[in-house]
Amino acid sequence: MKPAILCINAGISISLITTAFAQEVVEVKAKTELASPTLELKKPPVLGSIPPEDLPPLFPEFTDWLKRERIRVYGWIEAGYTHSSAGDGLLANAPTPNRFGNEPILNGVWLIVERQLAKEGWSWGFRSDFYAGSDAALLHPQNGFGPQDLRWGTDFRQLYLSLHMPVLSEGGVDLQLGRQNVPIGYETLMAPYRPMYSETYFWIHYQVGSTAATATWHATDHLDILGSVNFGFNTFFDLRGSSPCYLAKAIYSIGPDKQTTVSAAVYTGPEPFPVATGHLGSWQTGAGAGVKHNWSPRLTQQFLVSGSWDFNDPAVNRTSPAYGSFTILTYHLNQYLDLNGRGEWFWDKEGARTGRATTYGEIAAGLNVMPNPWINFRPEVRGDFASGPSFGSVRSANRERSQFTVAFDIILKFH
Repeated sequence: MKPAILCINAGISISLITTAFAQEVVEVKAKTELASPTLELKKPPVLGSIPPEDLPPLFPEFTDWLKRERIRVYGWIEAGYTHSSAGDGLLANAPTPNRFGNEPILNGVWLIVERQLAKEGWSWGFRSDFYAGSDAALLHPQNGFGPQDLRWGTDFRQLYLSLHMPVLSEGGVDLQLGRQNVPIGYETLMAPYRPMYSETYFWIHYQVGSTAATATWHATDHLDILGSVNFGFNTFFDLRGSSPCYLAKAIYSIGPDKQTTVSAAVYTGPEPFPVATGHLGSWQTGAGAGVKHNWSPRLTQQFLVSGSWDFNDPAVNRTSPAYGSFTILTYHLNQYLDLNGRGEWFWDKEGARTGRATTYGEIAAGLNVMPNPWINFRPEVRGDFASGPSFGSVRSANRERSQFTVAFDIILKFH
């Protein structure tokens, strides 16, 4: 019998959700018979990055038809540069996805086409996330297509059909079939939806995409229950390992404004996560519980703890655990500027995740500058530290216990 697995994935996040695009909107003026003067009432400015799908369309002549069909077409271009104190070229372990020291890279050119599900009745939809660039090379899937160069690749990050079924409850059940992101943590590869250029150790080792069948039951206005069967990490309609992997997750929102969300998840299978060379055992597992909370309209915080266990690791002839935690703080100074900070701790006890049995830590601080809704400029500074020599260029046998990086990326969004 294969052992069951636990991976802890708990998170606290504070976020401001705004859907309006305009920075200032003047209320409709009321005219009286006496033509008395009226006041202009202004809505508060939009804080935080504007998602590309909320931008004004580039081709408004198609807007009415697209809205009727619930279709959205949008995307972005992301490029950046990273200076590293530990070496040039491809860097070992961190940071990611900006993993090349002292050189510019094109992270990705994204084009997303989706048909959204209707909230009521039976409805169908689809989603296609195609991208090309350095990020696609980093996460090139099993059975993927296109080039396999270190700096350039192509991929469908998501490619699935969806169905809304008005069954079991008023909210119904949503079904997704195809390649999709596995909903484990809070981070994402998609640049406009994350606060900083670089990401955490947790992201590169656990935030995976897979070919899957995923059902989400909207049990109440406050409770979602999700179940998924998938083909293992980074698969493009191809099975990785001896059998499928399984994910179960529950999300509960508290309060009328849903400012607090509690979640719990279990993820298990033969290869649900990437494994360091020589460490692939018989089974891996993860389970978790998390909290997401909105503190104020301006302050955002995310906190997450994680754990994973690789059973029968052949490199050490026993179970290999890994544990970690991080927090991300975002302060919306105004509609043009966010201040971001992050701290992380990650312990790879036997080296099953990183290839080195070491404890890692990182501290990062950065800005998100938004001169207009179509552009994000995100400079950051980051320090990585380890209990053993871990950082440097992969071309060099020498490793250092610390690494200092200064990086930035630019995102150009379109809709």
